[in-house]
Amino acid sequence: MRLRLSLRLLILIAVVVGIAIPALLVLLLSDALVRRSVEPILEGQRAAVLSLASTSLVDPLWVLDSAATDRALKQLLDDASVCSISLAEERQGAQEVKLQKCAADWPVVTLAQAVRRDGVVLGTLTVAFDDGATERLVRDRRAQVGAIVGLQVVLGGLFLLVVLYWRLVRPIDQLKQHAAAIAERQARPLLDLHRGDELGDLGDQLNRMAQQIEGLLADMEAKNAQLRQMAMYDHLTQLPNRTLFREVFQHEASFAKRHGQQLALLFVDLDRFKAINDTLGHAAGDRLLLTISERLRAAVRGSDLVCRVSGDEFLLLLREAVTMEAVQVAVQRLISSVSEALEIQGGQQASVSASVGVAMFPADGEEFDELVRHADMAMYEAKEEGRSRFAFYQANMDAQLAERMELERELAEAIRAGQLVLHYQPIIDASSGAVMSVEALVRWQHPVRGLLYPGAFIHVAEDSGQIKELGNWTLEAACQQLARWKSMGRHPGAIAVNLSASHFRDQRLVEQVRGLIDAYGVAPGELLVELTESTVMGDSEASMRTIQQLRELGVALAVDDFGTGYSSLAYLKLLRPQKLKIDRSFVRDIPADPDDCVLVQAVLGLAKALDIQVVAEGVETEEQRDFLLGEACVMQQGYLFSKPIPAEQLGSKLRAWP
Repeated sequence: MRLRLSLRLLILIAVVVGIAIPALLVLLLSDALVRRSVEPILEGQRAAVLSLASTSLVDPLWVLDSAATDRALKQLLDDASVCSISLAEERQGAQEVKLQKCAADWPVVTLAQAVRRDGVVLGTLTVAFDDGATERLVRDRRAQVGAIVGLQVVLGGLFLLVVLYWRLVRPIDQLKQHAAAIAERQARPLLDLHRGDELGDLGDQLNRMAQQIEGLLADMEAKNAQLRQMAMYDHLTQLPNRTLFREVFQHEASFAKRHGQQLALLFVDLDRFKAINDTLGHAAGDRLLLTISERLRAAVRGSDLVCRVSGDEFLLLLREAVTMEAVQVAVQRLISSVSEALEIQGGQQASVSASVGVAMFPADGEEFDELVRHADMAMYEAKEEGRSRFAFYQANMDAQLAERMELERELAEAIRAGQLVLHYQPIIDASSGAVMSVEALVRWQHPVRGLLYPGAFIHVAEDSGQIKELGNWTLEAACQQLARWKSMGRHPGAIAVNLSASHFRDQRLVEQVRGLIDAYGVAPGELLVELTESTVMGDSEASMRTIQQLRELGVALAVDDFGTGYSSLAYLKLLRPQKLKIDRSFVRDIPADPDDCVLVQAVLGLAKALDIQVVAEGVETEEQRDFLLGEACVMQQGYLFSKPIPAEQLGSKLRAWP
């Protein structure tokens, strides 16, 4: 385990070790030094005392003055450094004189010296000096040194502690507090230590680091906010996405459940958006989605929530849905708002509608996913009823959804298993009755339900994305039949195939058609591709490029259902299709409806001016035929002449070839 010491304790230990220990060493060494300096002095003093005493005894001993001798010895014994005296005279009969004032076991240093006069030894003086004087001097000197050293230690320690605290500990505490404030993101002024040493540099570095960290954290917060925006909001419309919508729904559902309230969940799908997106391009589709999202927000209350799920699908949550009638009014207002015409680009007008499914909380479900699924089912029911409508969820819709999913699966199997067949409807020269060309129309020979017409499965193919695969099959089957008729000595003139707008955005279409032309010997003009008016009029560079490449391959072009979409005469002039097909909705009421008559005459006049052939669709009566012939519309198609029939039944009606 690593020992942890605070800075203050470490400094205190350093001061004690750095000052006290050297002071102790000084005290220990001072005894030896004092002893070495004192002993020579004491020895000199003792020698001087002995010498003076000997001198003071010369005269008394010479004249044999015993009283003076006693006084001199007593005076010598009074000396503080003398413990005992012994005087032994040299004359006959003299007794040795001994004087002592210290205890017998007292440490002494004995010195002796002869008393002389004129070279005659009068006696010997022996003096025992007090040996404890050295220790007393050492002790006194030690006390003095100890007091001085102690004072130095105290003052030096206090000075060092004050300096270290003021110049080291306090700034470090400030740096520590500033660093903690940076870590906790507390608002603090810049640190200024008012010093030019390393700690001052460290404070400046810490200030710069704090500014950098603050900048980095601000960037991180901005990025986190951006990530949350991306995670919770749709990047195009800035509407809440499904994740945020789910969270809000769960909160609102809990509140509604506690207070016995209803919520309405709306599933909104834009009708015809895919066609606009495919023909006009994704940029135009994005602008349309932005406009629609603004209309959706404006069509509901501020307390309601609008969410973009994906593509052209939206979810709405209506709070406080008190009655079904109130929900119906809100949904109808929403559909009306969406259906208003809008400007896409360059003054070009477009319009979409909305199909809306409604599921009520808690009657139709309490869980989010369940309620969305039920609203989705109701939305498909609205589409089935004609689009631009709304429908409330009903319990039997589960079975309908299951049936739809089964139909998708069966359609995929039908394409793989060869259950699809082509029927052909001839396009007739109404003046002579001759077959001018044929249109290939797909049918599904269902193993259980029998022969199914496109209305039963085309919408499923479009919604499930199988429309391209279905179109590819139709192209190849038509080219095969053309080659088969030619091998039988018959020729239909041209064989027309309908393709969806999405085909013309697929770069592989041109290569597929080139391969079919090579494989089945299709001559220029024998294959005619029918495309909807919206595809022709769209500002889609990919579609325009594909159409031009098909023309270069010798594929003829026809605009189907002309007059039902939004038109761009500039593009019509640019493309110059071989044929325009007037939609059956304009033919149905002629010649009785004067408006339809005028419209048909206008289309015929436009086509004549641009040198484009015209085919009238849906001719079912002789009156319609005769009116069209009167307007110089010779090529006609409809049940008056023939229903779509299998190739075997049509072969005998075709002209001989070659």
